Amino acid sequence: MELLVDNKILYDEIIEKAKRIGQAAELEAAQADKDATISENIANIIREEQINRLILPKEYGYPQLDWHSYVDMIKTVSYHNLSAGWLTTFFSLHNAWVSYLPKPLRDEVVNQGGFVADVFAPVGKVEKTEGGYYVSGTYHFVSGINYCDWVGVGAFMKFDDSDKTERVGILLKVSDLEIVKNWDSLGLRGSGSNTLIVDKVFVKPEAILRFSKMIECPQPPEKDFDQDYLYYNTPFYPGFYVGFAAMAVGGAERVLAEFEKHTAGRVRFSGVAEKDSPTSQRVLAELSLEMEQARLLLNRYIEMMEEDKGGPYEGAKYKAIRASMIDKCVHIGVKSLLTLGGHALLKGHPVELFTRDLLAVGTHITSLYEDGIHGYGRHLFGIQTNIQG
Repeated sequence: MELLVDNKILYDEIIEKAKRIGQAAELEAAQADKDATISENIANIIREEQINRLILPKEYGYPQLDWHSYVDMIKTVSYHNLSAGWLTTFFSLHNAWVSYLPKPLRDEVVNQGGFVADVFAPVGKVEKTEGGYYVSGTYHFVSGINYCDWVGVGAFMKFDDSDKTERVGILLKVSDLEIVKNWDSLGLRGSGSNTLIVDKVFVKPEAILRFSKMIECPQPPEKDFDQDYLYYNTPFYPGFYVGFAAMAVGGAERVLAEFEKHTAGRVRFSGVAEKDSPTSQRVLAELSLEMEQARLLLNRYIEMMEEDKGGPYEGAKYKAIRASMIDKCVHIGVKSLLTLGGHALLKGHPVELFTRDLLAVGTHITSLYEDGIHGYGRHLFGIQTNIQG
């Protein structure tokens, strides 16, 4: 696997940052599960390690990562704690769409240094007014919002240069909004994915991202931009969603390691060592192969992004590959839990915790297996799907 980070020393530094975040979050996993959020301590470690700046354009002075290094970072955090992996993904990833804002506003967000959340479900209401727009809406599942200074929210809008209504993302300051702390989920409890209420907040036109334009051309409209920036040379949506697959793979790798460890030390009532059982041997072999398949699919996904370079691409294929690898990772969790038996079901057991979190990753709208496979089948028969990745 080719690493495009400047050198191996830098790559190793990035992985050490990821380990620090993941290991600290693992120590606090039980409390985060109870509180339905990671702690301020974990958020501060992510800030200290400047994870939220690692895939910014190089003009801001940070070591812009390549896709392999970014994915390895997310996998490493997720191996220790999936909620921390989820938020590490988002706190770095969300600066990517900030890079499409007009430069003065982009500079304001980046230089302020806060975390950025988003929920681009187009449920908002936008009213035109003098000098801009009023935005209103109730947005659920806003991951990490407890620790964010900025948020992007979704809506449909109509513009003068188009006959069609478009999906947009709108940048807002969290200080202008109301957070309702109501996150109470089966998995990814530490993500703090609370509800956000936007009540007639004024925004200027430059704070609005037109996703249709970003799909047509992944480069920003300004003439002077970083032509080497990875997001300006990648289909936007596949790049935006790759972190979901990376965290699933990292979490599944941990489950597999735990399954092997607990099986090796387990003795049944009959006195037979579990590792000598053909059933457990078969399950370990089966899951190890599924893990290998998921890793290979993830590498292929990255290769496709690098090959497509922001030009025409098969969105349905990206979605199917991502959904397939996440489905394999969820299966690794569920099968491990069922095979290990009742002791793995106890609250706080790593297989119990990671399986719940993997199920939660699998329920995200961009991860749904049936949707991904059905869409790809339609695409293969030449039927228009409008799947963007």
